[in-house]
Amino acid sequence: MSWKDIYNSRLMSAQEAAKIVQSGDRFWTPLLLGQPSMLIMDAIADRKDELKNVEYCFALVLRPYKIFKPEYRDTFKLVCGFYSTPHLQELAKTEWSNFWPAQSSDISIKNMHRQRTYPRRGGIILQVTPPDEHGYVCLGLDTFYTEQIMDQSDWIIGEVNPNMPRTYGQTNFHVSRFTAFVDNPNPIIAVPTPPPSDVETKMAENVVKLLRDRDCIQVGIGAVPAMISKLLEHSGLRDMGIHTEMAPAGTHKLVEKGVITCKYKKVNTGKIILAFTMGDKELYDFLANNPMVEFRPTIYANYIPTLAQEENLVAINGSIEVDLTGQIVSESVGNLMRTGSGGQLDFVIGSFWSKGGRAINLVPATTLNDTVSRIVPYVSWGSRVTVPRHYAGYIVTEYGVADLYGRSEPERAEELIKIAHPKFREELEKAGRERGLIKKKTF
Repeated sequence: MSWKDIYNSRLMSAQEAAKIVQSGDRFWTPLLLGQPSMLIMDAIADRKDELKNVEYCFALVLRPYKIFKPEYRDTFKLVCGFYSTPHLQELAKTEWSNFWPAQSSDISIKNMHRQRTYPRRGGIILQVTPPDEHGYVCLGLDTFYTEQIMDQSDWIIGEVNPNMPRTYGQTNFHVSRFTAFVDNPNPIIAVPTPPPSDVETKMAENVVKLLRDRDCIQVGIGAVPAMISKLLEHSGLRDMGIHTEMAPAGTHKLVEKGVITCKYKKVNTGKIILAFTMGDKELYDFLANNPMVEFRPTIYANYIPTLAQEENLVAINGSIEVDLTGQIVSESVGNLMRTGSGGQLDFVIGSFWSKGGRAINLVPATTLNDTVSRIVPYVSWGSRVTVPRHYAGYIVTEYGVADLYGRSEPERAEELIKIAHPKFREELEKAGRERGLIKKKTF
């Protein structure tokens, strides 16, 4: 049987594909742009009166699927690995919040542990390109955990979208791997980068001062990373590399100007390595069909031994608060989950073991119109610590940089107070003394 015969025999409507899901199943959708549209997901949700005890696992879902609404809770159990989008943050506030602690690198491994503890028939629903002349569809702009969950699944549904660009890397899979295909052209979601505030611009300036020629960078999403890219364009820095979880905004411009060449990378020399992206169409166009760019799953892109082999790896990530010992909270506000563990700790540890590597953590000095300090004596009650204090490196606010590498706890407290908002420094010093961190003499 030819691949065309296989493909055509498995092409069906969304309603037919939705019937593949059985009571007691566990199914996944990929991260961000790899997720299916509303079509198949809502067709599954419409079966709520037929199905029982179905578990849906997900992270960073962009679309407001029906399945998230309260009336579907009797049928579908939700397991979330990363809140962040508005409808997921609303879900996090409810009694149905069910956060699953996992780092980006180990999601598929922890899924195997979950299967061992709570065995179920498994599946995944994902977006793919139409098949090429050899019968291979492409994952396109997201490879995060998709391949590994496919390997662990009993069924796989591909939503075929001709708008999904083909990409290089671990992205191509033969049509015979799939249980079903649903043809559904739909727009690839593009998100313009928000303009940075004055605070974010100052933070970006402080970060760029820490960067050097031939550094290999990892940087996350948001206005500060976008501003870092913009400043790098005019920094005079050369021959930098990128090994990251997510493609930084403005990557294409940095390549054009010779800031990013990847020629001195020790691992995947000459290649930009990433696991997913989220940005504007200009960025997508650069990443598509570009042999310089390789999409890899996070079990490789975030794998600490791989990262440690790279030289001068610089991990740049944001957080919510930092206490005076250097504990970094990046995923919750008190007891309320806001994001997830993600890949921050993967890259923090990887950069620590990288020769010449360093981790840079971004945190605005205050929140709520300068009424609350984000440099704190103790982490807030209920907060989840994302980076333990012994791996904290550089902490950057709009007021400067605290280098925590090699410093004792009292020395760390002193450095962190210097980059706090001036109105809170006296209060923090007092709290540091009460905690026993600030003494007359630092030993």
